[in-house]
Amino acid sequence: MKKFVIISVALVLVAVLAFGIALFHYMKVKQPEKAKETEAVEAVEETKAPVKAPTEANAKRDDTAVGSSDVFESGKSQAATQVSTLSKEEMVGQLIMGICPDTTTAAAQMKQYSLAGMLFTKENFQGMTKEQIPAALTAAAKDLKTKPILAAQEEGGPNTTISDLPGFEQYDFNAPRTEFDIGGLQGVEKAEESKTLLLKETGFNMNLTPVIDLATSSDQIMYSRSISGDVDTVSSFAEYAAKFDQPRGVSIVLQHFPGYGTIPDSANTGVGAVVDDREADTIRNTDYTPFKKGVNAGAHCVMMSNVVVQKIDPNHTAALSPSLHKELRDTVGFSGIIMTDVLDDADYSAYADGKKPAVQAVLAGNDLILVRDYATAYNDILAAVNDGTITEAQLKEACTRVLAYKYTAKIIK
Repeated sequence: MKKFVIISVALVLVAVLAFGIALFHYMKVKQPEKAKETEAVEAVEETKAPVKAPTEANAKRDDTAVGSSDVFESGKSQAATQVSTLSKEEMVGQLIMGICPDTTTAAAQMKQYSLAGMLFTKENFQGMTKEQIPAALTAAAKDLKTKPILAAQEEGGPNTTISDLPGFEQYDFNAPRTEFDIGGLQGVEKAEESKTLLLKETGFNMNLTPVIDLATSSDQIMYSRSISGDVDTVSSFAEYAAKFDQPRGVSIVLQHFPGYGTIPDSANTGVGAVVDDREADTIRNTDYTPFKKGVNAGAHCVMMSNVVVQKIDPNHTAALSPSLHKELRDTVGFSGIIMTDVLDDADYSAYADGKKPAVQAVLAGNDLILVRDYATAYNDILAAVNDGTITEAQLKEACTRVLAYKYTAKIIK
């Protein structure tokens, strides 16, 4: 019995010893594997690009725009509150954007007519130094009850506001088509960035660009001002402009809805309307597309053309057409500011249903009327409100949208 116990104990000791040896070898094998796994993970982590603080150069690709059904949703409540404090005359003024005759009188003129703002031209800054222009814009907006839109038209080529003035020699922007021919879409985008940052630094809060009419031939009126006739290319540019410009405080104006299309370069829109006789479906399936892309990216404004789109509304220019405004709202899905092109560069009374063009523009659905003779436009619209041609509800709706835009764009803070 004693011998059996001794043998049993010995066997147990041998088994324990064997287990210990096996465990030792197992751990010895696994430890290097663990080390290799750790080294591999660390190596992968080291190959990942370090996270950099965003800069003006790399932040642009991450910009996002308003994606809601109402681009001015964030400003609606404040706008409604402010509209309730405005007189009828003040609301009328907020529907008009004048073209500035003189920077020294701009503030007084905007105050007299309660204007939504002004478009400035290169003629306004003749004789000024680069440093004097921001001060002139600050003075133009001084002491106004409602902060104004300070707009430029900085397209490039012949259509510029400040970039070809003395002191801005480093900004020699080509016409959009030339810019595209030289550097492609990337070159156009870089030029757009430079324009936006220049305008922001100078004191503007709106740029009447980009032109997104589709022009395929050099004999078409918008050829030099449009980057391409390719739908996808122009659509990409419309989207890019909205996403880069507006987060930096410069609103874009997509133009000219529904597009100048094949209108020839020989057409003179300064003496009357021109006619686009293409099929409606052709226009809707091609020319609308860049506008949809820009609108989906959160574009604040769309400018109407002075074209008569024969197969959609033969009786009105686009700027005076209720049908085309409805298509822009319903088909394109635009909830922002609709504005006219310059409404008094020609006589459009033949397309105004017997009314003053500025009055018909409001009735058609424009929120902003762009005019040189803003005093006449103001008086015409006010008279139409007083006699009931324009209802106070229509006036209030347009004025509220303009103010909601100003709050959303941080023009009013």
